[in-house]
Amino acid sequence: MDVPSGQLSRRNFLHAVGWGVGATAVLGASGCSGGSGGEGGTGFSGEAAVAHLKAIINAAPFLVASELGYFQDEGLELDLVSFPGGTDTIRGIASGIAFGMPATLPGLIAYQKGQRDIRLISGGFNEAVVNFIVPADSEIRGIGDLEGSKIAVSQPGSITTYFANRIATEQGLVPGENVQILNVGGPPDAWTAAQQGVADVAWSALPLSESLISAGDARLLFETRDYVPNWADNTYWTTQQFIDESPDTLQAWLRAMQRAMTTIREDPDAAAPAYAAAADLEEAVARGALQQASSAFSLEIDMAGIEENVRAGVELGQLDAESLDLGQIIVRDFVDALA
Repeated sequence: MDVPSGQLSRRNFLHAVGWGVGATAVLGASGCSGGSGGEGGTGFSGEAAVAHLKAIINAAPFLVASELGYFQDEGLELDLVSFPGGTDTIRGIASGIAFGMPATLPGLIAYQKGQRDIRLISGGFNEAVVNFIVPADSEIRGIGDLEGSKIAVSQPGSITTYFANRIATEQGLVPGENVQILNVGGPPDAWTAAQQGVADVAWSALPLSESLISAGDARLLFETRDYVPNWADNTYWTTQQFIDESPDTLQAWLRAMQRAMTTIREDPDAAAPAYAAAADLEEAVARGALQQASSAFSLEIDMAGIEENVRAGVELGQLDAESLDLGQIIVRDFVDALA
């Protein structure tokens, strides 16, 4: 295991977090408490930074943990702060928020550009969340029909731009010639472009795509995960300073997140209403979105998926793979302690 210099030794780490350290969590005005919380707790009160808290399915474990009282059960009083993207989220963590969930690639880029105190401590969502949809009455029936189309994605240099270009190229198309990639903004902007005929295909993500498809307004054209099988979309990050100061808090946070992920996979009757209430969704939409995404929620550190992010960063001109030392960024101790 590669361990950054100055990091806790395994012996000191396990002594610090303990194996019986209890907790009790509160997320602002967190929901009902219950379950297997310990005694005493960490007594931590603060913020967690989350990319697209209510907008994208990746953040669902945060909302489920909050609504079902799992943070309370771990002694955490958390205010979940939503950021509009991975870059802003990692900037929030680097600027003083204790921990959180950015997209993986912005974290890697931030580290290489000088934010050397940030650390990746666990997985989060280990599949590509991006999908591509078309209006329900579109003549485009499959990915083989993309020639001559216009695909609405996010901003230049974004992961959605990368995915659209990569997948189109793998289909034998030439972006800029026989398929056009349009930078329009987030999923609602892309869908508006498709509705108005500015684009033929829109990038999207759960739960919005599930809502549009359930309403009969859209059809799923393809999911990125079918073409990019290894992808660590979101990971959980903190700083070396917070690792040194409060390892027990980080372990309590990950226990709550692991419990929420287990609930999503194994108890949809509890997870779906909680997610629906927290994300302002219809319960049927929440249930469908969680069901589709459940296999991607994992604290496992997916090295193949992280390395695919590095590849994307290189192709986007934002990373230098030769000078990027993943052993200095990734801290495995916390996930190992959950095993």
